[in-house]
Amino acid sequence: METKHNLNRLAYFVATVEAGTITGAATALGISKAVVSKQLQMLEHEVGTSLLSRNTRHMQPTDAGRAFYEDAKSALTLVNNAFERVQERDNKPRGTLRITAPVDYGIAFVAPFAARFRESFPDVNIDLQLSDDRVDIIEERYDVAFRIGWLADSSNLARKLLDFEEIAICSPDTFAKARIERPRDLSPLPFVRTKALTAVDEWTFTKEDEEDVATINVVAEVNNTLAVRAFVAECFSYTILPDFLLR
Repeated sequence: METKHNLNRLAYFVATVEAGTITGAATALGISKAVVSKQLQMLEHEVGTSLLSRNTRHMQPTDAGRAFYEDAKSALTLVNNAFERVQERDNKPRGTLRITAPVDYGIAFVAPFAARFRESFPDVNIDLQLSDDRVDIIEERYDVAFRIGWLADSSNLARKLLDFEEIAICSPDTFAKARIERPRDLSPLPFVRTKALTAVDEWTFTKEDEEDVATINVVAEVNNTLAVRAFVAECFSYTILPDFLLR
């Protein structure tokens, strides 16, 4: 069975050798003399030999103690360096940051942000994947995911970044032919659905205290909002898209 050694005892021993007394070591470490004395005794018992020669005023390392001191100090230096490297790694971002976002939002907002982030933290590599398909961020090992619409129940940590409006749009020719005066007039029109948003059977429009409902007549489904916009521009149909895509 592998023996587990107490690194704190190494620190007490090194401090005692450097201070020359238990009192000095206790002061340097901010602990009581009794604790230092007890731990030194346990250390000598653990290694099976005397490490310090004692008198009333001073303590000197034995031959075995001097050799042990050099090795113990090197070991403590390695441990301290390991902690410092981990802390530095945590304080300074590095490695690969995997990000997923919808295509249109990713182009408009996420890609420029990722570029500025990379400029600020040059040790970070960016892996940005833009897709309007819903992906499993855990299975695909994404660090950050941007989503548009209503958040589904999830154990993932989420933070709302901003609000957006959904706007019904069609081509000028469609608008002229359909003679739309109220939201309910949209009901018979062919609707092109984007798969990026949650599927619904109707849209509720609100103006002050008044509500009007349009039934959805889906004739096509497209998994990319830019393609949805292009589709609607070319045929008699309409869709609903977020405001930032229409600006």
